[in-house]
Amino acid sequence: MKTWLRISILYAVLIIVGCNTANNQQELEEEEEQEGPSTEQPLAEHEGVGNEDDRLAVEHEFTKEFLVGTDVEPGFHQMRGKLDGFEMLIPENAIIPSMLHVIENNKIETLIYAAINNNLEKKQYNVQVIYQSKYPQELKQNYLNVFKDEMGFEDEYVRVETNDLEIYYGKVDDKDKYGPVLKYFGYLFSKEQNQAISYEFMAMCQGKDECEISLEEEAEVAEKLMYSIRLLDS
Repeated sequence: MKTWLRISILYAVLIIVGCNTANNQQELEEEEEQEGPSTEQPLAEHEGVGNEDDRLAVEHEFTKEFLVGTDVEPGFHQMRGKLDGFEMLIPENAIIPSMLHVIENNKIETLIYAAINNNLEKKQYNVQVIYQSKYPQELKQNYLNVFKDEMGFEDEYVRVETNDLEIYYGKVDDKDKYGPVLKYFGYLFSKEQNQAISYEFMAMCQGKDECEISLEEEAEVAEKLMYSIRLLDS
């Protein structure tokens, strides 16, 4: 992926999170000014306070262009790339910023989306996929080696075959000053055609707030999204 696009991921996510937080804060201040101080007790976290952004995907103009099915299962929609080369699940609270979608030479499609959880959980995850309609099969091992280096992965890939795909995947657990960080990734190759797609998932704390992240639970989400990928006939 191009360097400028890698750098822009962080800025896009910060913009999304910042706008979300600022809008919520402004609305709260306006309500307090109109209604005066509230006498109600705040709801506890375990009571499941909802988030007004839970259905961002179907409301975001650019993201809607990718959706081919809504509510295909609880919490998820179905999306398809603009080159009609792949489909996968996308969380209902995720958006695809237009600046983070690129098509090169009508052969390679890069797409990144950010899913923001509610403000109580203070966490988010980002997903990046790079689809190649044709890749040089003789360079397959080189692709895997370079991808491993990019991910900072020193172990061996886990290899599985499913849904006419050959998948190589791994994960890296880390921690920054705000909390745990999970990086889950895979390279998926079509067994029938020389199509390929790389997949990256990263879970982290939202903004500059500390949070608790279950690496096991986030890995389950990452795995679910990866296994939802289907390479379509080109």
